[in-house]
Amino acid sequence: MSSRTDKLPIAVAKSKVPIGKFDKAFAVFLEGDRGVASGIGRNITDAGMFVETREPFALGTRVKVTFTSPHGGAEMTLEGEVRYQCFINFARPDATRAGMRGVGLKFVPPQQQQKGPRGTVH
Repeated sequence: MSSRTDKLPIAVAKSKVPIGKFDKAFAVFLEGDRGVASGIGRNITDAGMFVETREPFALGTRVKVTFTSPHGGAEMTLEGEVRYQCFINFARPDATRAGMRGVGLKFVPPQQQQKGPRGTVH
């Protein structure tokens, strides 16, 4: 996710701790085997992110995460694997109930598209 090109020291590169955390919220689209869902991406690191969504994907599902620009600018798509699901129910001060759903994603290398045989023209 970074344009950084300098090499990290070996001790840091082998660390399991994410290098940095981007604490902003972004509108994202998740695309997987069950279709497309919208969400809000949060707590983005070089290892993964959390996505609030009404349609959480199953554990282990590979999804494409597309970050969109609010002004129709450039988009960026990454691939991730659903590592956990989160369902939180809570009561508000006015006694109404509310809730949140989301998934934790681990970024993974993109899968290679398999090229099928070319069709013949008659």
